[in-house]
Amino acid sequence: MTITQIKRIGATNRFHVYADGQWAGIFLDEILVRFSFKVGGEFDEEKFKEIKAENDEKVSFDMAVSYLEKYVVSEKGLKDYLKKKGFSDEIIKKTISKLHEYEMVDDEKFAKNFFESVSQSQGKRTIARKLIQKGVSKDIVDNLIEGVSDDDEFEKASVLAEKFVKNREKNAKNKQKCLAHLIYKGYDYSVAKKVIDKIFVDMEETEDDRI
Repeated sequence: MTITQIKRIGATNRFHVYADGQWAGIFLDEILVRFSFKVGGEFDEEKFKEIKAENDEKVSFDMAVSYLEKYVVSEKGLKDYLKKKGFSDEIIKKTISKLHEYEMVDDEKFAKNFFESVSQSQGKRTIARKLIQKGVSKDIVDNLIEGVSDDDEFEKASVLAEKFVKNREKNAKNKQKCLAHLIYKGYDYSVAKKVIDKIFVDMEETEDDRI
């Protein structure tokens, strides 16, 4: 097989390589140099497969590290990303294993960071569901959620409820809507009901003070 085109990908150290006019994959510069890749160069097909297998492991790891530098993702999220990039299950498995060795993939840390980033606007039930959808194990999610107290949920739900009722009339209809809003956001019914009762009592007291 003959190398027909080598094209750098942006300002990266990766290149699109074409052989016999067909796309043959993404290769690292170190591989191109070590095996003397050049337009017009020829390779035995079996030898090319060996080179590509070694290259794919390096490219997969290189792309995974770059992705993790930009985004906080779960192990499943990273696997999905590499899968979309065309890497085989075997290559992805080796990449994830290597990332674990370097402690670069940690679903417990991911779950904690994700929770902290969205907990001001969502209850633990919604967050738990989203973490499960992102591939985090149920054990990790359960352990995380168990550490969230009802008092913390009450405080955060109160802020959301106060924003919801702002500029709305105090009546039974809006009270029910606010309760539904908090439940939709992922707060337990008991917490949401406690918040609603407190806020609407506070509003009644405020109106009584104005009379």
